[in-house]
Amino acid sequence: MRKPSSKYTLQDSLGNLATQFSRAALKRINLELPLNGIPVTSEQWSVLVNVWQENGLPQCALAAKLDKDKATFTRIIAGIEAQGLVVRVPGPKDAREKIVSLTDDGKRVMDRATEIVQGILEVAKRGIPEDDLRICKGVLRKAYANLR
Repeated sequence: MRKPSSKYTLQDSLGNLATQFSRAALKRINLELPLNGIPVTSEQWSVLVNVWQENGLPQCALAAKLDKDKATFTRIIAGIEAQGLVVRVPGPKDAREKIVSLTDDGKRVMDRATEIVQGILEVAKRGIPEDDLRICKGVLRKAYANLR
């Protein structure tokens, strides 16, 4: 087994820091949504927010956008469909392609869930200058693009 580089420190690792932030945010979302009567998990929220922003996308396009494999995405979307938050209808050109859209209940849930999640993220940004946030977002976008 190789010894870790003496230049590497876990505390300064971009990947570790991004993972720690993500886990803390997802944990808070998973706690706050049910406490506020929103019956979705952070994983379901990530799907719903994408449908909310681009209603009527094909299921395969949503899965690709979220970097989810077909089986995982199908499980997630089936769960939120069973709750009546989305519907899947056959595509106009190919009935095997499923188009995902929010229901009226889904829109109501997303209006409230978005307020809650934005509140959580406002807490996370507390005390951080806007310029620092802009730079941080740019760095994360670039690092993500480099790995794609």
